[in-house]
Amino acid sequence: MKKFFKIGCLGFIILIALIVVIAVATSGGDDSGSGSSSNSPKSEEQKAHKVGDTFTVDNKAEVSVTKVEEREQVGDQYANKKASEGGTLVAIQWTVKNISDKPLGAFSTPTINLVDEKGTKYDADIDATSNYAVETNIDDSKIASDLNPGIKVTDVDVFEVSKDSYAKGKWYIEINGSKVQIK
Repeated sequence: MKKFFKIGCLGFIILIALIVVIAVATSGGDDSGSGSSSNSPKSEEQKAHKVGDTFTVDNKAEVSVTKVEEREQVGDQYANKKASEGGTLVAIQWTVKNISDKPLGAFSTPTINLVDEKGTKYDADIDATSNYAVETNIDDSKIASDLNPGIKVTDVDVFEVSKDSYAKGKWYIEINGSKVQIK
């Protein structure tokens, strides 16, 4: 029984160590360790890009937001998602090109958030994003594989936000700390 307990404890310790290693590895795209946060005065003063501009992120990728549209529904006749009552769907199409000399892993490609003028960040709606990708037939993102050097892909993301808030304020897309003004 003592031998089993020792192996069980050792297994538990190895499991915890593995979880920590995975957590550290998957946070590779986060710039929080560099001392600049998206809420710092420096980034608030940073000039926002415009839709169609191409800019560099982390010296690894060229990024461009190519299209922004407000929708009541996304998807096709078989799979679709409607905005919730009081909500609207903001559909974003954007491109990423690996400009480094090494593959970008799935967890180190740029990430995208919708941000209001107060700085509140919104994550993409997975269902709406999937339905929009099917509808547009342009999503060739690299979800589970590396983005090799010189390769450019198009990605889509859909965010659901309050229709009133979206109509009244300034809105941005934030990609790894770089802002693109969309409204």
